[in-house]
Amino acid sequence: MKELANHELDERLQKQILQAREALKKGGVDYVVQVCGELLKNNPSAYEVRALLCETLSALDRSNSSTVGWLKNKSSGVQFKVSTRSLLKNNPLELVHRCDEALRKKQALPEVFLALEKAGYALGWLETQVLACQAVVELEPEKSAPRLALARILVEAKRPQQAIDHLEWVLAKEPANGEAQTLLKNASVAETLQRGNWEDTETTFHTKAKDA
Repeated sequence: MKELANHELDERLQKQILQAREALKKGGVDYVVQVCGELLKNNPSAYEVRALLCETLSALDRSNSSTVGWLKNKSSGVQFKVSTRSLLKNNPLELVHRCDEALRKKQALPEVFLALEKAGYALGWLETQVLACQAVVELEPEKSAPRLALARILVEAKRPQQAIDHLEWVLAKEPANGEAQTLLKNASVAETLQRGNWEDTETTFHTKAKDA
């Protein structure tokens, strides 16, 4: 099963997605979550639908800074991780469904997106991996590990400049991070090749590394 963009879906479904996006502009969060959740039940490879669901959830106020709220989220995340542990190896598609189910319940937790990224990798769904890693970065913006994971996938997805942006952030915080340095060199090479200017590759990398 390959990933599907919105334009590859049935025309009737495309109309539902457009209606959901219009509803989001008017603040209809619950409606969008319901529509996207139902669409993903039968079309789990529709990555742009999942992106709309994540965009909708990010519009909610998830910044509950109370101790009770933090503990509740932490507990939910651990429970999700434990309950889905065996699915990655045995049934990654079912793991995707479980992740979508959690998102329908507005459980936008790091553990859910980490599981979604791993399932996406197992299924060869690159856009799903990008989406999941972006969500983790949004949830944990001060951590380097999620940005490194996202950068690796962005290079694979042929979006080296986006990868470079995250790697420069990591190196500004951790100048001696060897993994970030290696990824930055790879991303700089890819970005230079995209521009068709191979001769500038080494200069580009050393300039970016020095600036970072």
